[in-house]
Amino acid sequence: MKKTQVFFLFLVVLIFNSCIGLAINIQMNNDGSGRLTLEYRVSRILMNIGGLDGNQRWPVIPVGRADWDRTIERINGARINSFSTKEVGLDTVITVVINYDTPQTLLEMLEPLGDKASITTDNAQWQLLYILEKGAFDAEQTGIEPDLMELAQTMFSDYDLSISFSAPGNSTMAITDGDGNEITPPDFAGIISSGRTTSMKMRIMDVIGMSDGIGVLFRW
Repeated sequence: MKKTQVFFLFLVVLIFNSCIGLAINIQMNNDGSGRLTLEYRVSRILMNIGGLDGNQRWPVIPVGRADWDRTIERINGARINSFSTKEVGLDTVITVVINYDTPQTLLEMLEPLGDKASITTDNAQWQLLYILEKGAFDAEQTGIEPDLMELAQTMFSDYDLSISFSAPGNSTMAITDGDGNEITPPDFAGIISSGRTTSMKMRIMDVIGMSDGIGVLFRW
């Protein structure tokens, strides 16, 4: 039973985050085009879990240039600018830079990384709402014991989720709950709420643990 719970816990982290460390950088131009940079750390142990079902040729997490080529070619107005990988300890760090032509193209790329993304404009002010997590993962409902969740907190303590945004001129950022309502940022989040670049950084397990979910609202 313990082994089953540990294995399930690993799968939960894999499914909820697609990786165990992720940095998202969004650069927006005046005409709505821009550049999306993703840098993510993937434990090679978790990557190997995908091979247990016999689908080694099609990993859940895109880990190679060919994986990204298959994805980006299905999105109109998106092009890979650069792709690189490196080994850091027991992790593989992957960096992919993608140019996009329109805000809608950006949304198509952001949706699989979170729970919801939308862009609106009003009186010449634009805003991007990006829900990162709709609500907390309930360990009790899944039958995972508290000591295993505590173990996960320790194991994944070095893995973060960060997101940053920049546009011509100054931008602002607010933190929201999973429904898009603005909230007071948690004390443990690293926040830059205004300037040429705004950003938020949290531990992966803290993101999962936000009871009402969490999102970011960028205005420019």
